[in-house]
Amino acid sequence: MSLHGNWVKFKGIEKVRGFNRHHITINHIGQIHIGRQMHVDLGRPKSVTLYFEPTLNKIAVEPADPKNPGSIPLIAKTFGAYYIPGSQFIRQNRIHIAGTESFLKPELNHNGILILDLNETIRVTRGRNPGHGWKPDPREKFGER
Repeated sequence: MSLHGNWVKFKGIEKVRGFNRHHITINHIGQIHIGRQMHVDLGRPKSVTLYFEPTLNKIAVEPADPKNPGSIPLIAKTFGAYYIPGSQFIRQNRIHIAGTESFLKPELNHNGILILDLNETIRVTRGRNPGHGWKPDPREKFGER
């Protein structure tokens, strides 16, 4: 097929496949879902501590002792995956998540701390139905995601 004009071919989304792929998502109620392989790479913690860097818009997840104040327990899901109930964390830091976002490049640094960049996510669901009388959040810039 030939097109006239300046058409640019979409080359598809680059997917990382395989056993070592780190799959991490965050949803609108603040649950951070961590895949089995990332949980193993973190050292199989029973709880974590969450940090937020507002100027870089990044979340840090550090393995923690369940007895430490401020630690959040991991909740087991199926097939070795876990989630972090972080609703109070996203509310306190005014993080706005419309639907479920998948982190494109989760980074595990040399200290064993997981760094999640909220600027490098892709929407994996259509988002919440805002309902009648919904007004867009001025903090969210539409069209950039």
